[in-house]
Amino acid sequence: MDHSSQAPRLPLRAVRVPWRFFGFAGLLVAYVILILGVVHRSPLITLDRDIWHLNLRAHYPQWKATLNTYVMLGQRAPSTMVALPWFVWMCWRFRTARPLLLLGTSLVVLNLSVGVVKLATGRQGPRQTHKVYDVFAGGDIFPSGHTANTVVLYGVIAMVAVMFRVRYHRLVAISAVFLAATVGLCTVYLDTHWLTDVIGGWMAGGLVLLMLPTLMPHVERLYAWMAHRYGPRLRRGRHRVASRPVGGPLVERLHADGDAESTGQTRVPAQL
Repeated sequence: MDHSSQAPRLPLRAVRVPWRFFGFAGLLVAYVILILGVVHRSPLITLDRDIWHLNLRAHYPQWKATLNTYVMLGQRAPSTMVALPWFVWMCWRFRTARPLLLLGTSLVVLNLSVGVVKLATGRQGPRQTHKVYDVFAGGDIFPSGHTANTVVLYGVIAMVAVMFRVRYHRLVAISAVFLAATVGLCTVYLDTHWLTDVIGGWMAGGLVLLMLPTLMPHVERLYAWMAHRYGPRLRRGRHRVASRPVGGPLVERLHADGDAESTGQTRVPAQL
């Protein structure tokens, strides 16, 4: 693989920098307002309570099994493991490490950014309590990790598809938006999240995607430096292992015994 210097640019880099900056800043401000609205009593809490009182899972129990399986598309570990071979194949096909670097960077930023807010708010979910305003209680429900992971993982898949002009890349991008929207709403039906948790997950995931075009040049330079620094050593190590003679006195003795048996000769056992 090369150092990704000749790989196509990220789709979001095609947007002029001021507009990307204003988009990121606007989404960040909205995210902060949402956090404050959840932490302090606000009309958002009333919205969560009203949606929860609809009791959708009890009114439509026939959807439960299907949607419980569907939301696994947003579960971080299994969904990433399923998508990983595709990223590896894209790296091999286009001879660049960029798809894997993009995936790894997005997951690191996602875990850090979402994890900090989860620990800071400590909100309890509908399955732990019926109190909508239950923050700083040791919970980890806000923002929705399912939703944020869906936005980031399938958003990155769409980015790579658009970047390398994969066939049907527009359909991939539309599917990523659909999955992010529906997986989040399904968690509300299953009573694993409040509605504001899902909205927070959409915002948190969107912020990660908007950060990637700024972060990736630094990540790729670090990767290029590490490949230049440690790549030759790894190649020399593999060459020494490959060129090292296999066997030793015991293996040579076994070969000799086999030759003697094939010629019908009797060989006196060696004294050990």
